[in-house]
Amino acid sequence: MTHPDENPIGRRVAPFARFLVLAGGWWLLALSFATCAEILARKFLGRSFQGIDEVGAYTLAVFSSLAFAWALVTKAHTRVDFLLAHLPAPVRAVLNALAYALLAGLAVFAAWRGLDVVSESIEFQSHANSPLGTPLWIPQSLWLLGLVTFAACAVLFALHALFLLVVDRARLNRLYGPMTLDEEVEAEASALLSRTQGKELAP
Repeated sequence: MTHPDENPIGRRVAPFARFLVLAGGWWLLALSFATCAEILARKFLGRSFQGIDEVGAYTLAVFSSLAFAWALVTKAHTRVDFLLAHLPAPVRAVLNALAYALLAGLAVFAAWRGLDVVSESIEFQSHANSPLGTPLWIPQSLWLLGLVTFAACAVLFALHALFLLVVDRARLNRLYGPMTLDEEVEAEASALLSRTQGKELAP
């Protein structure tokens, strides 16, 4: 993982991407408490809150998509790079730019198809076949928000990578290439140090 401030594009898009991830984290925490309450109510009261499992399914879909952009900004996504490190720097630059261009294309396609899904749900007034009867456009719109954010970030990164391919390939490899083992160790050590300092400062 790298700090988004190292990349000028990442620095601009990171706040919103981070907000989405934090919102997802708080929602998951709330869902966990609701699930615990559901279990206790079933065991001791013989009653059930209708729809907790349905909300959980929506949560998985929605907040998976909301995390895509943050994973991209922090380079937390997986890249298979066993061959890349052994190639010449100019070739690595081309492949790194190509990787982001292809990812941007995939992200835009996913957002486009997601928009079709939401549009159809609105047009046909689709509801879930469940006790909640949720209008499907509501969770689907949140899911689409994640896909659109991911697509926007991916396109910006791809354009920046292609620009650097022309003007500064060394910087392209530094910003858009996968992290080396030393960089991963340094990032983990830095994160551990930050957590340790935070605990020491806590009352």
